[in-house]
Amino acid sequence: MIGRILEHKLVREGHRITWARDCAAAAAALDGGDVDLALVDVTLDRDGIEFMSTAATMSRCGWVAMVAARDVASQQRARAAGCAAVVIKPFKPTAVAALVAQLVAGARV
Repeated sequence: MIGRILEHKLVREGHRITWARDCAAAAAALDGGDVDLALVDVTLDRDGIEFMSTAATMSRCGWVAMVAARDVASQQRARAAGCAAVVIKPFKPTAVAALVAQLVAGARV
């Protein structure tokens, strides 16, 4: 549901979006260069955190972790792995869209 909300809002903002259900699909989408953003359904442990720590070199705007407010450990793992920003769930789609626009424009948040 979170992904669908974000996809709808970000497409309306003019971004090219792709879904990736695993790390290999995300890597292929980012490597192809035909998307602005990849929505990736991975957790912030094991292969997910390993992939996301290398994703910053694959994406021009880095990556954003979406984490529950009570999951402080995942927030810390995301920051340690080099995420561009952490979005705390629940979130407002408008705020996330503004954050994405900043990151795509080259701003660090």
